[in-house]
Amino acid sequence: MRPTITPSRGYERLAILRVALLGVTLLTILDIVRPQGKTGQTSSTTQAGVASGTGTFLKYCASCHGTDGKGNGPAAIALNPQPPDLTTLAHRHNGKYPAGYVGALVKFGRSLAAHGSEDMPVWGLRFRELDPIHDPTGQQHVDDVVSYIRSLQAK
Repeated sequence: MRPTITPSRGYERLAILRVALLGVTLLTILDIVRPQGKTGQTSSTTQAGVASGTGTFLKYCASCHGTDGKGNGPAAIALNPQPPDLTTLAHRHNGKYPAGYVGALVKFGRSLAAHGSEDMPVWGLRFRELDPIHDPTGQQHVDDVVSYIRSLQAK
């Protein structure tokens, strides 16, 4: 004899499934926007990230954001709105550099209205292709760019 699924039991299972999906979605989102980088980083590790991030930033970001990160790159004139001044991110976020926010924008592009133009490329896919052996997800490149932009913050 097969157990009978009543409508109320079907709704109960559907509700449980929805809660489980919501939980997985929230955990995924929290993992994406967490502050980038590893806890316990040494100064030399951070400096290495900044050094590596400098080259990546100059190659992929400076054409719009400028070599100094102030939004004055050669392509900026063609963009509306203009690229933001990346040196004031900490100031605009109550004195705390928003590493998770910056990392999410670099990796996934503009998905937040506060970023401005949708013209910003999604670099996560491109960074994955740069070093498929040592950085198959591209996350190290993202972390390095985030570290470099952190170093640009106005004091």
